[in-house]
Amino acid sequence: MFKKRVKKIKRKKHIIQEYIEAILFAFVVAFIIKNYIFQNFKIPSSSMERTMLIGDYLYGDRLKYYFTEPKREDIVIFQYPADPEEPGLPTVENPDPKLKRDNYELIIKPVYWDKQNKKFIYHAKKNVVKRIIGMPGDEIEIRNKKVYINGGLFQRDYEQFIHRQIIPRSNGNLYWNGNFMGSRDNFGPVTVPENKYFVLGDNRDVSADSRYWGFLDRKDITGRPLFIFFSYGQPPSRSYVEFVYQQQGALNPESRIRWERILHFY
Repeated sequence: MFKKRVKKIKRKKHIIQEYIEAILFAFVVAFIIKNYIFQNFKIPSSSMERTMLIGDYLYGDRLKYYFTEPKREDIVIFQYPADPEEPGLPTVENPDPKLKRDNYELIIKPVYWDKQNKKFIYHAKKNVVKRIIGMPGDEIEIRNKKVYINGGLFQRDYEQFIHRQIIPRSNGNLYWNGNFMGSRDNFGPVTVPENKYFVLGDNRDVSADSRYWGFLDRKDITGRPLFIFFSYGQPPSRSYVEFVYQQQGALNPESRIRWERILHFY
């Protein structure tokens, strides 16, 4: 006798279930790409002019430093060391004593639940771009704006100085953990520890970099700029006076799309 084959009826998914699964899949893929492969962001400050301008929109490569170590003169993307690891912690920019870490419940980094306002928030250190100047073991010193590495002058064509004034070491106000480090233009010497780097902005006179907050930890480096996919903004400041006026809103040159910068690769 032959057994009668019973045809299995495949249950069709409800259209709502299909939509939910598609949305969840897209979310997971986007999360993986954003956190482990590519990232995009906008240059917000003048610290890397003229290499990078305010209003440059960049794609960043997150994969490079999974497989290789950073090198001197690499432009790197990293999490700003002065930012808090978690929400609710005071910072130099926002020292509000009412901020409380207990007001936020960690769901899965970087997503938190804001108990007070009853909503989900995304918290991560902001991404910053600078150039690696000092490698682990290097002695770094700045004398009259010039950088010296292990006693030798380190000078390239990308650094820019828009402030004619040289601030003497004795007039400096830079401190690391209570230790006096000098001024913007006369700093150090310091020795770069293992697994750390000394980074500077190319626009040296207006860059908040290692001179101000210390060495960059290897673990905070998240990638490198890949290319500019769009650029819109004002011309870069040609002098410190222009920079100050632009910061104060007293000088507003016309903004434009910088077609010549689009698809510029680094």
